[in-house]
Amino acid sequence: MSDPSRSAPDWEAIRAQFPVTRDQIYLNCATYGPGPDCVASVVRESLEQWQYGQGNWFGWEADADQARRLFAELMNFGEQEVALIPAVSVAAGQVAESLPSGPRRNLVVGTGEFRSNLFPWLAQERRGFQVRLVPFRDGRLGVEDVAEAMDRDTALVAVSSVQSSNGFRADLPGLGALCREHGARLFVDATQSAGAMDLPLAEHADFVAVGGYKWLLAPRGACFLRVREDCIDSMVPVASGWRTAQEPLQNFYGPPWDLASDASRFDISLAWHSWVGMRRALEFVKDIGIPAIHERNLMLAKRFRDGLEPIGLAPLFEEHESSSIVGLRVPNAGAVRQSLEESRVIAAVRGDYLRAAFHFFNNEEDVNTALRVLGECVKN
Repeated sequence: MSDPSRSAPDWEAIRAQFPVTRDQIYLNCATYGPGPDCVASVVRESLEQWQYGQGNWFGWEADADQARRLFAELMNFGEQEVALIPAVSVAAGQVAESLPSGPRRNLVVGTGEFRSNLFPWLAQERRGFQVRLVPFRDGRLGVEDVAEAMDRDTALVAVSSVQSSNGFRADLPGLGALCREHGARLFVDATQSAGAMDLPLAEHADFVAVGGYKWLLAPRGACFLRVREDCIDSMVPVASGWRTAQEPLQNFYGPPWDLASDASRFDISLAWHSWVGMRRALEFVKDIGIPAIHERNLMLAKRFRDGLEPIGLAPLFEEHESSSIVGLRVPNAGAVRQSLEESRVIAAVRGDYLRAAFHFFNNEEDVNTALRVLGECVKN
């Protein structure tokens, strides 16, 4: 997947940007990504400017607009399709509240979805929509199970590209084809893949939400919503404000309600310092290259999965269903997580799963150490 014309990244030099790697093995980007030095420094500078009243908020706004451009380029979206918002739940809520009260009255979503991609759809039941919950089977959301829940009255299917609880990778081409067959829209929460993997989102999803504080390594409070261009005009901003105007910096007071013609009509007033960090984080990720990151992350995750059998454990999914998050069942997962943490291996527990998440600043020695400590935990 790497571009042969591009030199291979210097992974050790990149790793040195992350202070977290100096005294622990951090396998928890699925919870939040640790800030690299280059991102933390620009955030600190902007906070100092704010503290001493020397900040140029026009510059911070410009950082956010630059982040929009960088994100669109990184994800192969049109810049005019991208809105700047604070959280995935806001993105899902914007789409959910814009669903028309027409003949299509059911929404399809998995029972195991993270609640930010579940509650906004359940909230539509008050508007007369029926939410059809699809069971997960062994941690998987199967295309065939989604298909069984759909009919000609399905308005939208909501999924995660990668499940945060266990790392299951959705079949986006299969789900996209299914939605097109039924004339339904596809909403994808891509927070657990954007910045970590190169997945076919642009061609298969109508709406894509991405929280930036995990694999994109930005501060919390900066999120993107991609609205496919042919969907923009049918949606009304739920939280319309000064930034939704066609020329937001030209006038801050009074009518008319002159909405932007593109997805910036869904922008929410910005948490400036988070967007300063987001802009720098996207530059950092872009410099490395998503194909190279994808290849490295999957290599590290595969090395970990392959090392589970010798210590008496097994990964949950086949390689084509897997991601940079590895979920596995272990006896007494909470105690195992605590034992790992005592050995300075930082993982997480979600439901029945121990979860290890591998990003490009990890290395092979991190994997080997995590397997060794995990093996000792299980043996004991």
